[in-house]
Amino acid sequence: MKKDYELVAGRKALIDALDSGRFFEKIIIDRELTGEIEIKLRKWCDANDVPLQRLPLDVIGKYTLSNHQGVVGIISPIEYASLDETVDNLVFEKGNPVFIVLDQVKDVRNFGAIARSAEALGADAIIIPSGGSAMINDFAIKTSAGALLNIPVCRVSSLFTALKNIKLHGVEVLVADAENGIPLSKADLNQPIAIVLGSEDTGVRTHIRRIADKVISIPQSGKTESLNVSVSAGIILYEVSRQRQHSVKS
Repeated sequence: MKKDYELVAGRKALIDALDSGRFFEKIIIDRELTGEIEIKLRKWCDANDVPLQRLPLDVIGKYTLSNHQGVVGIISPIEYASLDETVDNLVFEKGNPVFIVLDQVKDVRNFGAIARSAEALGADAIIIPSGGSAMINDFAIKTSAGALLNIPVCRVSSLFTALKNIKLHGVEVLVADAENGIPLSKADLNQPIAIVLGSEDTGVRTHIRRIADKVISIPQSGKTESLNVSVSAGIILYEVSRQRQHSVKS
């Protein structure tokens, strides 16, 4: 079966790739690995907000038939953007940017669909945590119709810290929730905003909700319990676009 990712296997090959500045989705190492190589890989992952996964040797062997020596790196098909630089540039140059923040959205199809809507409807950047998110691979790129190649994606070790920093730039943090929020059409979306969408199972985590300035909801009249996260993202982004176009016309 064809893999939808590219990888680097073997200790020297992986270290060389790291030193050359390649972007990685995650690094996988033997769970029994110790010593200098383990320390170097762990520190590099910490410094670059890259997930480090520890697996049994036989499981790592399923990724590649080559002599992996207990270490494998999955290469990212995109170059991740710096959050600080992205926020600075967008806030000071554009004035009222739209950030889409995905709190552990794990389904790659949802992730790709959200990216497609975000790029098509004028969002400026996507922010994801380094752990617990869908892997950006060739399938994610295809699902997004190439949008992931055209919109900045920032990967951070802590969404909570990232949102705190964003708020210091005058960006309002809005958490999307199925209920108990301001109806979407009544929220002021024509300002610098970061829209937080939660995972498919549990929604936005409690500590992330606490930092929000407001909670917004999409009014529903049917019997379906809730909307899919990618559908919700599309509806919210359309309302953002509608309000901003209306403001320009006025």
